[in-house]
Amino acid sequence: MSRIDLVLLHAPSVYDFRERSIMSGPVSDMVPSTPAFEMYPLGFTTMAEYLERHGYKARIVNLAVLMLNRPGFDVEKAIREMDPVAFGIDLHWMPHAHGSVEIAKICKKYHPNTPVIFGGLTSSFFHEELASYPWIDYVLRGDSTEEPLRRLMAAIRGHGNVGDIPNLTWKGPDGSVNVNELSWVPADMNDISLDYSFAMRGVIRYRDMMGSVPFKDWLNYPVCASLTCRGCTHDCATCGGSAYSFREHFGRDRVAFRDPELLVHDIGHIQKYIPGPIFVLNDFLQAGPDYIEAFVKGLGRIGLRNPIGFEFFRPPAEEFYAFLDEHLPDYSVEISVESHDDAVRAAFGKSHYTTAQVEESIRAALRHGCKRFDLYFMTGIPSQTAESVLETGEYVRGLYERTGNDKRLLPFISPMAPFLDPGSHVFDDPAKYGYKLRAHTLEEHRQLLLEPSWRHIMNYESDCLSAGDLVDTTYQAAIDVNRVKASVGAIDPAVAATTERRIGEARVAMAKIDDIVAGDPALRAARLEDFRHEVDLLNESTVCEKSELEWPRQAGLYHVVNVIKLWFSENLAILTRKQRFEPSELSDRPGGSDVPKAGA
Repeated sequence: MSRIDLVLLHAPSVYDFRERSIMSGPVSDMVPSTPAFEMYPLGFTTMAEYLERHGYKARIVNLAVLMLNRPGFDVEKAIREMDPVAFGIDLHWMPHAHGSVEIAKICKKYHPNTPVIFGGLTSSFFHEELASYPWIDYVLRGDSTEEPLRRLMAAIRGHGNVGDIPNLTWKGPDGSVNVNELSWVPADMNDISLDYSFAMRGVIRYRDMMGSVPFKDWLNYPVCASLTCRGCTHDCATCGGSAYSFREHFGRDRVAFRDPELLVHDIGHIQKYIPGPIFVLNDFLQAGPDYIEAFVKGLGRIGLRNPIGFEFFRPPAEEFYAFLDEHLPDYSVEISVESHDDAVRAAFGKSHYTTAQVEESIRAALRHGCKRFDLYFMTGIPSQTAESVLETGEYVRGLYERTGNDKRLLPFISPMAPFLDPGSHVFDDPAKYGYKLRAHTLEEHRQLLLEPSWRHIMNYESDCLSAGDLVDTTYQAAIDVNRVKASVGAIDPAVAATTERRIGEARVAMAKIDDIVAGDPALRAARLEDFRHEVDLLNESTVCEKSELEWPRQAGLYHVVNVIKLWFSENLAILTRKQRFEPSELSDRPGGSDVPKAGA
């Protein structure tokens, strides 16, 4: 098999998490991944597919999953045995600040002359600091780096000039950091493809099942995501993906949507191979009525069988739910309202709807066939007090009463942790929103990630809610919400009892960690190590049982047959050494090359 051009590596949040005692708390309870944040960004799939379409070989290796599922997995040995033209490492979400840079160090340790490329929104924000590390050669900025990455790979191969590549921050031979113009900001998402069969082909091609799965338990719960757009029309204060953040830091002043027919095609392709739920990311209602009609009718036209869920940034009206019900047999809804208090929500940046409108939208959805309605609350947001957080449980009780105790309604509450997003309104101007930041640079955040509990890891403290109060009120509000869900039968009583017991144990553990931190510094490491096993047991499913997030799924003969067909076609391609795509780099090959040597 010919040499791989790019190996995309996904690191755990903290590189040596298997040797450290870190009480991560409920920071990952509302997502499928564990506190290692092992779920790689969707951009890995779109970039790898784009490169292969243009004649390059790309492979995704989820190091975080391998470390979780194989206790003896040797990261350094695995990287040492790789031999790509370049390594790509994501730093899309801030919690990967530690692990991503540590993986870059290992790449350079064993492959000093192989370029290391970073990308993602957090990479974009800290691009110059990242490029100053001796282990990182290139940083691609912005939300759409598929084409700049292709040009960079061509330049690394000797067919181009890195100074001409848009969105690129790069290190010169003298170690100087150079910043090219952030000019590649496509107006739509129609030149990329979110092709899940790419990862499946990788499993066949490299005989590696676990290295390419999106998160630890994906094989048991094969949920997939589809992306409607890049950018956002809303301006939530703490969000690093807000309209403000994209405009000020990522070069995007308007949302780039994927054509609804292409989006329907993506989803049809998913259901061909994967029986699990499909989650449509980024509120497609932002695109307007014509887009909405084309997308929903398109889903009906392909006879979608998989459960499908939508996230909405504002509560839809009844006629919209009736439209969904007409065309989709199994749909669910998710809305993050942050708080039951309209004033708190407005301070967060969501003044465009009220709690009363949310409640009417919930009732309308349940009247029109919605299979479940997930409602998310958050602690630690602007202007929110301890009293406001502690009112959440009683509000949820009243909400259930006003919706007839419908078990399809599932509320959740979690903290805004561990970090305020870099590039958000609040990160850029914390005092204006009533916050103090405990970290500003990437390196400061890397060090915070090594602290022993989520209370000490957080990069902020609110004027309205101290770090200690945030921890205490989050746990208490979670107990209250958990009890309400059990009382109406939305969750099993045994599950609710287990969750409450685990929250109680987490509170005791947090107090013990605080005591260790306040004690003799010389004894701190040893005392934390003695406590590590107990902490590891409490790090998942703290404020709710992870299975509460899961929708039903069922594999059928249809999926099995299509996977078998894919297996045969990919193995035939390997045996005949057939290229899936023809290289296209020669069509726009610039003359000459001045690619700096990696590590120079």
